[in-house]
Amino acid sequence: MISVCVPIFQADVRPLARQLSAMAVKASFPVEILLFDDSSEASWEALHAEAASLPGISWRRLEKNLGRAAIRNLLGREAHYPWLLFLDADSLAASTDFLEKYAALTVSGPVWCGGTLYRKTPPEDPGKLLRWTYGRKREERTATRREKEPGFALTANNFLIRRDLFLQHPFRETITGYGHEDTVLGYDLVQAGIPLRHTDNPVYHTGLESSASYLEKSRAAVGNLYYLSRHLIRDPRFDEASPLLRGLGRLQRYGLLGWASRLFRVAKPLLHKNLTGPHPSLLLFDLYRAGTLCTLAHDKGKPRKEKTPD
Repeated sequence: MISVCVPIFQADVRPLARQLSAMAVKASFPVEILLFDDSSEASWEALHAEAASLPGISWRRLEKNLGRAAIRNLLGREAHYPWLLFLDADSLAASTDFLEKYAALTVSGPVWCGGTLYRKTPPEDPGKLLRWTYGRKREERTATRREKEPGFALTANNFLIRRDLFLQHPFRETITGYGHEDTVLGYDLVQAGIPLRHTDNPVYHTGLESSASYLEKSRAAVGNLYYLSRHLIRDPRFDEASPLLRGLGRLQRYGLLGWASRLFRVAKPLLHKNLTGPHPSLLLFDLYRAGTLCTLAHDKGKPRKEKTPD
């Protein structure tokens, strides 16, 4: 009934694999668990072999890195059951009846987004506080709140979709930069008249990267968002759904883009110091991302195509 699809790249998937394997054994419906390693370095092989040995696990290691979109599409094509549940490798289900909750929803809609949680206690490493703070304050949202938000709210780390629809509307593999491939999938589904439903069936995001690494990923994601809005999806509704793109539009209309870009260049070292320190400010993080976008737009630069971080 449900194929659980987990792409892996340089991540310890063992905790999630153990959890899913135990759930699948007890489930009253058919479950398969597909773990596809997107060509991680050899040092990960021993950890992944342990996960691959668990009951109900189907394991595959790819010789060539496909990237965030293509490996998820491959998982969807290789799955056998009519429903696909996509999870990230650095996740843990928040409840023991996680799969049962999703199974009960298959009669009520074709796409369900379950949500994300973060541990209540901050990480011991202060160098990871930015990712945890952002996750707790911005990404933890109830289903009711997510339903009310505008846009194409689909996150690739925890969603259920009918397999036939996913094969018709897969992730766009032409997106080579980092970030927002799930935003585009949500856009494509909405454009096709497929409703995105939300439920409170969250996973914990356990893989907190360093603040410096998260800043770099955020910079790459902002650049990719700008590229997508200017070269792939030329739709005002796509821009309107993004606070960053809406803000950029206002600055451009009032002729303030150059001023904002110059101010960001001056303030960037101070912003970076706060955001990688022990007391990161989300207001400053918003300004950092907005400044990155303004600089890209002012310079009219296309984000460089780089190997996708995971």
